[in-house]
Formats: sequence, C-alpha cells, structure tokens
Amino acid sequence: MGTEAAAERTGLSAKALANGVSVLQALVESDEPLSASEIARRVGLHQSSVSRILSTLAAAGYARKTGYRSFAPDFGVLSLGAAAITKFNLAHKPRKAMEEAARHARDMAVSLSVLWRGEVIYFLRTRGDDQPVLFNADGWPLHLSAPGLRLLLDLPEDEALELLRESRDKYGWERPEPPAPQSEQEALRRGRELLVHDCLILDGWLKPGHMSSAITVDAPGEPPVALALTGRTELADPDTIRLWLHSFRRSVEQALSD
Repeated sequence: MGTEAAAERTGLSAKALANGVSVLQALVESDEPLSASEIARRVGLHQSSVSRILSTLAAAGYARKTGYRSFAPDFGVLSLGAAAITKFNLAHKPRKAMEEAARHARDMAVSLSVLWRGEVIYFLRTRGDDQPVLFNADGWPLHLSAPGLRLLLDLPEDEALELLRESRDKYGWERPEPPAPQSEQEALRRGRELLVHDCLILDGWLKPGHMSSAITVDAPGEPPVALALTGRTELADPDTIRLWLHSFRRSVEQALSD
C-alpha cells in the first residue's frame, strides 16, 4: 500500500505541475489579461483549480493581478526566460558566424530557427552590423514562414499537415499575396516544388518585392534547425541566395560543433 500511495502522490504532483504550466502558458500567450474563468475555459480545468494555481503563481512572482479578476504574466517569467537563454547553444555558439553572414548578405536579415511543437522560435536574428537579437518567439503562421515551411518538408506528410492545421487554428490563414498557398496541402506541394538544392525560397508570398528563404542545419542534440535569409528580392538573385545559404550553413555547423 505504501508503494501504491507513493505512486499515486507522484501522479497527482505531476498532474498539478502540468496544470500549472498550462495556466502559465495561457497567460503568456494571451494578448490581454485573463480571468480565472477564461483561463479555465481555454485549458479545460475547473475555475476553482485555476484560481488556486493563479494564487501560487502570483506568490512565486510569475503572475500578477491587473484588475479585480484579471491576471497577466509577472516579471518572474522574464527573469526565468533570460536566465534560460544562456543555456542554449543556438543563442551563443554560432554568434560570430551569424554576424559575419549578416555583414556579407547585403542588408538581408539572417536568423536561426527551430521548429518546436509547431512554433518557429528564432535565435540570433541580425542584419548588417546590428547586434543579434538572441531570442524571439512572437509566433508566425507556418505557411508564411520560410524556415517553418522548410522544416515541415522533412516531416511525414500527415504530421506536417497536422502542424499546419494547428497553425491555422492559432494564427488564421492569411494570404497576403496571390503566391501564398490557400490550404495546408497546397503549402506542402508548393514548398516541395520550390525546394532546390536543399533551399526553399518564397518570393512575393508576404508582399511584392519581399523574399524569404531557408536551408536546414545539422545541429545534433537540437530540435530541427533552419538558417534563414529575408529581405528585398532585388538584393540577390535565387542562385546567389542558395550559394549564401550553403556557405553560411557550413560556418554555423562548424561553430556548433566546436
């Protein structure tokens, strides 16, 4: 009985932790403060459970009241995230290689991206002589993201389609220009058609004269990684973009392996 009771307590603790993470994630992903009842609706928990979790998060500095019944993330989330970034190789090991790539790429933005649970997370995004932005996870529709779509092309089709559906549910399916795909199936089909020498180039999908491109990066121990170049179409022709992507990829892979 003692062993069974211990196992039950462990299971309950794990469930409580998962519920707490779900509530905190709902706060972080929302564009505005949320009430306990709205969070409960979003994460599928009872309102009383959410209220207890919010009290615990507030006491720990991860949530704060913004009104009589509304909550938002507190500075503890920022502190935790800032401390965590330094633990990721993608945020510091290839920094010099990325800075050199940006100086070489004629005012195009250079970034590393990972596809994590259907979200594109950017590391070391920089342009020209600008200081790199270490980390950005604002969220972006996968069908309009060159690195996101490039990484989807390496997944089994059913998995890639499911991630595109989840992206549609979260961000909608904006089609700002006619070249952009109308459906999940078309996104994968067009992506495969445009994949040349391991490079995906999306020209004019977001707006006329705008180009985004990506190539996969071999990064052992990391989620799927892509190197992206984004900027005005006039800055370089497709063959030059592919040449740059392959050259920059070699430098980044070498930096990650050192």
